[in-house]
Amino acid sequence: MEYPYFFCNRTPVAATFFLLALLPTLSSGAETDKAPAPMAMYFDDSQMVEVATRAPKPMTQVAENVAIITREEIENMHAQNLGEVLSRLPGVFVINTSPDFNGGGKVFIQGSREEHVLVLIDGVRLNSAMAGNAEVNQLPLRIIERIEVIKGPASSTWGSSQGGVINILTKKTGTSIKPTATVSGSFGERQVAEYEADLAGKVGKVGYYLYAGQQDSNGLLNDRYYDSGRVYGKVAVDLPRSSTLTLTGNASDPHYITTDVTVGSSSWPPDFREDIYDRTYFLTANYDTPITDSLHLNLGARQYERTFINNQIILPSTLLGTPEDLFYKARWHEKSKGINAHLSWQDDWQQISLGGEMNRSEMGTTTDFGPWIQSFPMPAQDISKPGYEETWGLYFNDTMSFGKLALTPGLRFDHHSISESMVSPSLGATYKLREDTLLRAIAARGFQYPILSYVTGGGIWSNTPNPTLKPEIVTSWQMGVENRSLPYVSLKLNAFLHQIKDVWGVDWSTGTWGNIGKSQHQGFEFEAATTPWHNLSLVANTTYTLIKPDNNENEANDTTSAANLIFRYQDQQGWRGELAGQYVWWDRYHVTGLGQYGQNENLVWSASLGRTVYSSEWISCDLYAKVHNLFNGAQDNSVWYPIPDRWVLAGMKLTF
Repeated sequence: MEYPYFFCNRTPVAATFFLLALLPTLSSGAETDKAPAPMAMYFDDSQMVEVATRAPKPMTQVAENVAIITREEIENMHAQNLGEVLSRLPGVFVINTSPDFNGGGKVFIQGSREEHVLVLIDGVRLNSAMAGNAEVNQLPLRIIERIEVIKGPASSTWGSSQGGVINILTKKTGTSIKPTATVSGSFGERQVAEYEADLAGKVGKVGYYLYAGQQDSNGLLNDRYYDSGRVYGKVAVDLPRSSTLTLTGNASDPHYITTDVTVGSSSWPPDFREDIYDRTYFLTANYDTPITDSLHLNLGARQYERTFINNQIILPSTLLGTPEDLFYKARWHEKSKGINAHLSWQDDWQQISLGGEMNRSEMGTTTDFGPWIQSFPMPAQDISKPGYEETWGLYFNDTMSFGKLALTPGLRFDHHSISESMVSPSLGATYKLREDTLLRAIAARGFQYPILSYVTGGGIWSNTPNPTLKPEIVTSWQMGVENRSLPYVSLKLNAFLHQIKDVWGVDWSTGTWGNIGKSQHQGFEFEAATTPWHNLSLVANTTYTLIKPDNNENEANDTTSAANLIFRYQDQQGWRGELAGQYVWWDRYHVTGLGQYGQNENLVWSASLGRTVYSSEWISCDLYAKVHNLFNGAQDNSVWYPIPDRWVLAGMKLTF
C-alpha cells in the first residue's frame, strides 16, 4: 500500500494545524448544537486524568496525547476482550493470537513493539519479565470503570515505557448496605459462551466489589480453542481522618489453542499445534490519606505471579519429525513484588507530584525438547539459570496554570540492577486558544529497559543471553489540537516524531539480542466526532505511521496505517445500536508467515443492537446481539492466523 511522502515535508501537516486553529474565527457565527460531542471531555475541566502525572488533574491541562475509554463505551461495544476495545483508538494497534472469540492479545502504539507499551491495572504492572509485553485479553471487561492511554513515551512519570502507557482503572466498591448486582450470559456460534456476575455494596465502613466470569469457545476457525475462568475482588475500608485502605485481588486461568501452524518446510521447523496455559494472579494494597487540605499521600504494595506453558505438538501434515511427538514444551514462571509512595500538593494554580517506587522480578524456565530437536543434538530438558532484576525510580512533575496556558515539566531517575541508570526529562504545555480550541505539545526523553529473558536467557531461546544489552532510548516530540467550533462536529489532530537509538535486534544464528542501530517513527492521528442528530452519531479516526530504520541491515522505510468508522444510535426508549468498520495495514515487522504476506486490506465491519426490555425499581433486563465480520472481510497479518468469517453472538444482562 503506497502513501504520498507528505509527512516528511511537514508543510501540509503544519497547514492543517493552522487551519484547525483558525476554525473558531471562520465559524464563530455558526449556531452550535447544545448536545455535547463525544470528544467533549477534552474541553471539560471537570474531566480528571491520572495517568499523565499519577495525580488527578483536568484534561485541559494534560499535554500528553491521551485517549479515554469509559465504562459506558465498553458496555455498548459488546466486546469479548480488551484488545477489541483498544483497537478502536487512533494510534493504537492490537494483534490477537488467535483472532478468535478470545486468545492472546498484544498492543502496539505509534509504530512501537509490544514490549514498549506499559500496561497497569490497580497499580500492578502487567508486563511480563520473560517476554516484555502484557497479554491484555485475559482481563475481564466487566471490572473496568475507565481506561486512560498515553501514546508516546511516558518515562518521566512511569520509567520504562518507551511506546506508551495503558492505565486500567477498575470499578469502585459499593456505597450502600443494599447491594447492586449484574448477571449476564452471551451465546454464539461454535458453542461460544460467556457468563459473568458481579456484586457491589457496603457493610459498615467496608465497601466491596466482587466479580466472577467464564469464557468458552470450541474455536470459530480451524482447530482453535479457548477456556478461561476469571475472578476479581476489591475491598475498601474507611479509616479515620478520611483515609482509605483498599485491597484488590485478581486471578485468571486461560487455556487456548492458537491454531495449527503448517509451514510445509523440509528444513525448519515442523508443522505444529500451539497449546497454551497462562495462569496469573495479583494482589494489591493501597493506603490513601489527606495530610492537609492541599497535601495528599498514597502508599501501595503489590505482588504479581504468572505461569506460562507453551506446549507444541508435531502435526500429521509435517515434513519433519514424527506426528504426535513433542516439538517442545516451555514452562515459564515469574513473580514480582513492588512498593510505591506518592505525594501530591495542590493549590489554586499549581499541582506538584513526587514519589518513588521499587520493583523486584524473578524468572525461571524449564523446557522439554522432543525427539526431533534432540537430534541436533539438544538435551531432553533444559533448566535455565534463574533471572533476577531490581529497579527503583524517583520522579517529580509540576503542573503550573497561567490562565490559558498550563506548563508541565517532569523528571525521573531510574536505576536497574542489570542495565545502566537512566534520567528522563519532559516538558509539556497546553494552551486554550479559545473556549472551543485547545493546543497541546510535549517534548520528552524516554527509554525501555532490556527484557529479563534477553539478558539472562530462558526457554528455547536460552542459547546465548546478552547481559550487556543496553536500553533503547527515545527522543520524542508531539503536538496536537482539539477543536469543536464547527456545528455538530469535534476534531482532534496529533502529530508525532519518535527518534530511537540503540534499537534491539536479534541475530537468528545465535538467538542473541543486541543493539543494532537507530530508527525513527513519525506520523499523525486524526479524529472526528459528531453530536447526536436524530439519535445518530458518527466517530471516525485514522492513523498513519512511517517507520524509518537505520541499522546494519539497511532496511527500507515501512508504514503502518489504520482507520475506524463507527455509526452509533441511542434513543430514549432504550435502543442502542452500532455499525463499526475497521481497516489495518501492518508494517513488515508485524507480518508473519516465513516471508509470506498474510495480511489483507479489507475493511471489516461489525454490527450490534441492544435494548432495555424491562425496567423497574429493583430489576432491569437488557437484550443484545452482535454480528462480527458482517461481510466476511479479511484483515489478517499472518497466513496462520486468519480472522473467522461472519459469526453471531447474542446475550442478556440482568441488573439488580
